[in-house]
Amino acid sequence: MGRSVSDNFKKRFGDPERIKVQYSKDKVSPSEGSYRNEQLSKAYVDVLRGVLGREPTHDEIIGKVDISKKVVEAKHKKLREENE
Repeated sequence: MGRSVSDNFKKRFGDPERIKVQYSKDKVSPSEGSYRNEQLSKAYVDVLRGVLGREPTHDEIIGKVDISKKVVEAKHKKLREENE
């Protein structure tokens, strides 16, 4: 059986956690929620752009394509080029 979400979080970020997640207890207006979602989406695309070293495709952004293999392949390719 798979690990729980909290176990995976502890495995990735340590125990005690080095990252603290806080959710707002205040309700936000629909326009504020829309603005926040837009900003999070832009940040997510920027992270993918930095990891991939190129503009991510739509399928990569929505999670339809597994980018973990592409990242590993790109890293190995870069190491091979440096060693040549």
